Amino acid sequence: MIVIGLTGGIAAGKSHVARFFEEAGIPVIHSDQLAREAVLPGTRSLELIRQTFPDVFLADGTLDRKALGKRIFSSDADRKALEAILHPPIRELFVRKLGVLEEKSPLAVYEVPLLFETGLDREVDLTVVVDVPETVQVSRLTKRDHMTAEEARRRVSAQIPREERIRKARIVVPGDLPGDELKARIDEIIALAGTLTPKRSYDV
Repeated sequence: MIVIGLTGGIAAGKSHVARFFEEAGIPVIHSDQLAREAVLPGTRSLELIRQTFPDVFLADGTLDRKALGKRIFSSDADRKALEAILHPPIRELFVRKLGVLEEKSPLAVYEVPLLFETGLDREVDLTVVVDVPETVQVSRLTKRDHMTAEEARRRVSAQIPREERIRKARIVVPGDLPGDELKARIDEIIALAGTLTPKRSYDV
């Protein structure tokens, strides 16, 4: 199976691009969904978060995701602590899902914000970065998530610099392309992926 790693800065348009892959018939695994599965009630990950960040839980014991988000994007140490808790179970879920998909499709997309930061770029077969200027990211975050400009810039700066992300990418897709142009780019990427040799098998 060929795996395309789809990444980009926050609010760059990854989910929008992922939908075009799905419309082309390519299965997409969303890391955000895996992150939710990793902290379902009763999981070891949720308990570790409770032990590490007891103040981000509501009175009924459920995880307050908004409070956790503010906490980790205000502290590099807290963000790294959360990543250390979540990355192993997320990766396990990712490999498990790929193993199932490998029996059904020769190609899959993994949409993941921290592709390069976590070293996953070494495991996928093709890296695609969705890119927009940082000013666009900040504008989108203030409108979409009702953040202040300062909060938005903090979220943007928590990821690797835009220039480094672009340098590491095999393919860069502008995050503001019109639909017809984006569809054409996706078709080109799928065609390229079909010429590649898989790095590994994900049989389960």
